[in-house]
Order: sequence, then structure tokens, then C-alpha cells
Amino acid sequence: MKFNFVGGSYTARSLNLADEECINFYAETNETAGAQARLSYLGTPGLLAFTTFPDGPVRGQCWTGSRLFVAAADTLYEVGADGTQTVRFAGLDIFGGPVSMAFSSIEILIVAGGRAYCYNLATNAIVDVTALLVGVPVQVQYSDGYFVVLLQENKFQMSGILDGTTWPGIQVNKVNVFADPLVSLLVSHREPWIFGGQHAQPYQDTGTDEIFDVIPGALVETGSAATFGPCLLDNTVFWISQDSRGARQAWRANGYTPQRISTHAVEAALASYGDISGLVTYAYQDGGHLFWVLYIPGTDCSWVYDVAESLWHKRATWNPANGTYSPHRSWNHAYAFGKHLVGDWNSGILYEMSLNFLDDNGSVIRRLRRSPTLNNEMQWVYHSQLVVDVATGLGPQPPFVDGDGNPRPPQAMLRWSNDGGNTWSNQHIANCGFAGEYSTRVIWRRLGRARRRVYEFSVSDPIPWSIVDAYLDAK
Repeated sequence: MKFNFVGGSYTARSLNLADEECINFYAETNETAGAQARLSYLGTPGLLAFTTFPDGPVRGQCWTGSRLFVAAADTLYEVGADGTQTVRFAGLDIFGGPVSMAFSSIEILIVAGGRAYCYNLATNAIVDVTALLVGVPVQVQYSDGYFVVLLQENKFQMSGILDGTTWPGIQVNKVNVFADPLVSLLVSHREPWIFGGQHAQPYQDTGTDEIFDVIPGALVETGSAATFGPCLLDNTVFWISQDSRGARQAWRANGYTPQRISTHAVEAALASYGDISGLVTYAYQDGGHLFWVLYIPGTDCSWVYDVAESLWHKRATWNPANGTYSPHRSWNHAYAFGKHLVGDWNSGILYEMSLNFLDDNGSVIRRLRRSPTLNNEMQWVYHSQLVVDVATGLGPQPPFVDGDGNPRPPQAMLRWSNDGGNTWSNQHIANCGFAGEYSTRVIWRRLGRARRRVYEFSVSDPIPWSIVDAYLDAK
């Protein structure tokens, strides 16, 4: 029988309710009428170093359509299509947090650590414009010919038209529609969204001296939990919320109405973390999927929302030395030179991210799926065999070798829990076929009995893993 093996990550507050995991796999709907299964799994993309800066982290990227600029540590670089680096400015702050960048047709405005710099694309000259602002800059966006800077003093300020070196004192807006401190700024459909800790207000260009004014009736009764949390994808705004009633839900805007996209399990995970004000998100599209990636410092994974499937999964870096996960290495993204480029939060490496890469810059990707809980009204169920429908015969040539130097095929590991994921069996290995052995079945037999069982399937060999479904013989 099938048992909904393919799905998202869903670990409930009580493991007896649900202990599902999906790490470094993502689900995809099979769109043909005669498909074996509605959903199947594909492996998440791997990483390959595109260029390595002398110091890190890689704090931000800006792709103008023809030129790529990257902030790494305290330096602004221009990066060529072949990965060559040209230092454009070596004087950014060194506090290590994200760098906000926005561009016009002639300039880039860079906000880093409470300072703002205007870079001229024609002359490559850079000017510190911090003193021209009426407060401490936090973030920058661009709309309708103006750079818009969010300030710590609960204001936002606009530059001169197409001029990031001019900041008229009259072009400063104090947010009055709500009283909570300002947290984030994001422009969607030419409308600056100003996020507070409990509310959000979209603004529009009025053509007056004030330039941007509130859109009547558009106040959103939920705010942002992190400065770099709001993100544009799927033609709207996504964010992690907080408000006067609570915090840490994921939302997308439908017009000016928030729609919840987090599950109870995702919300439980977000609630379990400590301070998430350092959360940073980015979005990208690959293979027909729109992914929203959430990096939260100090956790064991990056959460990812797949818009196409409305499912959450996790991406994580495997640490074989201690058998633990840490968040995926990426925390910002640019699609430049026809490549998905992501910056490392822990080093000076700018990676290319691709579904064609089968490891993370030489390190294994450990992929894991933990099944839904199987039970039959708490009666004994005898598990005769489990078959996981994996694409087999994809091993390399020459083949992998074991610890004794003998050839081996790719392998899959299975273990199970009979108490809701609290304790686990030993690992049981199944072969997935040498190169060309496409009819190999990945099967485990004589699996014992249980009243409540969860299966955990994992793989780490660098091959293009895909899973159609799984089938259990039990009674």
C-alpha cells in the first residue's frame, strides 16, 4: 500500500501527532495524467564555489542587469562573469550583518551598518552620503526614480530624483498611521511597504512634495519580526510576522490582505528558536518552482517554502564530524550571468547553486525523509517489507568504493521509531544499483511489528536522487 511517503516537513509540538521531516528534498507534482504518484521527490541543488573573497561573510549582492556587485566583509567588489574580482570600495563597516543595496540606471545606493554610500555606475566613484540623511540608515529600496531609505528614527527619506547624492530635508516622512517602531522596508508594485513591529503600511507616489503618502484603507494589522525578513516573490510580499497578539507566522499579501502560509509545525519551530531578529530571507526560481528561503542564525536548518506546491521543506548543511545539521550556507541571492549565485553567511565564498551539482562544494549533502506516523487504531501492525521507489542504476563510473577499497553501489539507509520518534532502531542499508542497473529495487524486509511507527530514509551519495513513492506491505 502507499502511505503518503512524499510530503513536506511537519514536526508537531507532540511527536505522537506528527514527526515528518523533509531535508534536502523537495516535492514536485507529476503533471501527466498517468503518473504513478501525484507527488515525487527531487534532490535540492548543490553548491560550487564561483569566486572566493579574502574575507567573509558575503553580506549582499546587487545585479544591475549587466554588472554584479557583492559586499563581502568590509569591501564592495565588482565580480565578472568568470569570477574575477575588482575592489570598488574598501571601507564598509565590519559588523558582519546583511548589506542592503538598491540601484537606478546610473547609481547604486548601499546601506551597511548605519552608513549609506552612493556608487556611480559610470565613473565608479563612491560617496559617503550618511551625513545628508536625517537619521541612521537601516535599509534602502528604489521606486519611481527615488532611493528610499528607512531610518532608525522611525522615518524614511527620499533622495533627489535619479540622484543618490542629494537628500532634500523636505523629503522625509514620519510614519504616523501606527506608533510601533519601524522594522523593515520593501517596495512592491512601486509601493513602499513600511513595516513596524505590529503593523505594515503601503505608501504610494502622490506627485506632491511629500512624494509618498499612505494608501487609504491599506493598513495591515501585522508587522515584521526581522529587518531582512520581508521578501518579494510570486508578484507579492512575503514576510514573517509579529503583532500585538503574538509572533512568528509566515504570510503572503493578497493585495493588502495577509494570507497565512505557515503550518502549525513551522510556527512551532519558529517559536522554539530564540531571537529571530537576525532572520534573512531571499527568493529564487528554478525548475518551475518559486522558493522562499529563510536563514535563521544559530538554528539547525534553513526553512524553504515552495510556492508551486504550497509545501515547506528544510535545507541544511551536514556536519559528519558530529552528526548534526546547520543552516544551508546561503543567505542572499542574485541571478547573474545566467547563474544562481548565493553568498555564504560563514565564509567569503560566493557559490553557484544548481540542480546539476550533487554536493556542496565537495561536501556531502545528506538528504532525509521521515514518513508520516503509521498506525491502525493502536493495534499491532506487522511490517513485512518496505519498498522505496528510487531511481536506481545511477551510480558513477568508476563506482564508489567502501572503506576497504572495494567497489560499491550508491546506498540508502533506513531506520525506524516505534515510539513517536523518541528512540530509533539501528541503520539498515540497501543498495541502489551500480551504473546501468536500472531495475534494482530498494527494499527492506522483516521489519517487525509496531503499534505506531515512523520510517526515516536517508541518502548521502552524490548522485541525482529522485523518489517516486514508497510502498509498505503490512497487516
